[in-house]
Formats: sequence, C-alpha cells, structure tokens
Amino acid sequence: MIDEKGANVKVGTVIDFPGGTRPWKLKIAEAQKAINDGADELDFVVNYRAFMQGETDLVKKEIFEGSLLGLRNGKVVKWIIEAAALTDEQIAALTSLIRDTVLQTLGPDAADKVFVKSSTGFYPTKNGKPNGATPHNIAIMLEHASPLPVKAAGGIRNFTDALRYIEMGVKRLGTSSAKKIIKGENASGNY
Repeated sequence: MIDEKGANVKVGTVIDFPGGTRPWKLKIAEAQKAINDGADELDFVVNYRAFMQGETDLVKKEIFEGSLLGLRNGKVVKWIIEAAALTDEQIAALTSLIRDTVLQTLGPDAADKVFVKSSTGFYPTKNGKPNGATPHNIAIMLEHASPLPVKAAGGIRNFTDALRYIEMGVKRLGTSSAKKIIKGENASGNY
C-alpha cells in the first residue's frame, strides 16, 4: 500500500490474538480473510498452550498450514511464541519446532520469510515479570531459530534496548514506541 506521502507501507495483522488457542482451521480461515483484505504480513499466535501440553503434532500442523498459506500468497509469516508464558527449555523447544517444521515441510527458501517472534506483549504476567522481549529469551530464540529470523517484540521502549536487540541479531523489532525510540527518548506504558 502507498500512503498519502508516497511511502510503501506494509500492513500486518495478528491471527488468533491474543491467546492462540483457536483450532488451526479457524486460524487459516482468519488468515485467508486477512489476505483477501490486503494484509501483507501475518503474525500467527502459535498454540503455545497445546505445545506445553505435548500436542506437538497439532502445533506442527498449524505452523505448516499457516506458513504455507502465507508463502503461497507472497506474505511474510511470523509465529508468536509468547515467551513470557514459557520456561527457557520450552522457548528453545518451541522455537526449534517452528524452525524444523518450516525447513522440513517448506524447504530452505522459506527461511527468510518465516520469523519466530517473542510475544504479543499482552500476556498477563505476575510480580512485574516482563511480558515481552527480554535479552535472555531473545538469546534463546536466536540460538534455536537459525536460519529463520527472529523478531523481538513487546516492551522495547528506548534506543539502547532497540540497538541491543539488533546487535544480538534480530531482524525486526516490534514496538509501539518507535517515534520515541528514534528521537532517543524513553517511552512508558505497558506495551
């Protein structure tokens, strides 16, 4: 889409927000509608709860079907793992599952078009625990996602943090504070 200033603007949407627990066929229908409505990028909330319960075949199915639909339609696909809900071991395992599913079913050419993304930024945490990207969970994701790229999202509120994630190797940042970050200011808020 070209905006009023002539800039090429990409439109993205989140599929199965915020929980990721809808059946995969409903996720695919929602994604198809988003594609029909003009979305350029599809951010799927992976069914991390099913993953935590050992239902890896179901999770693989939705990763395959969602990635296939997006790629066949020339879209960038991101799989949000909701890292704040997971242990370090689960972050590593779910990131690896996404990587392996994409590479084994769609091949290495899909690697630059399918991301692993840290969070929606809306997972309810307790005791002040961050609900978005942290250097710790991003390091785990980077270690286990390659060659798929990683997107750090949620809680990035200043230039120093943004630069740190970029230097770590993430390919994209998700923030609602971009203007303040660019100005070198600190943003506040829950997301």
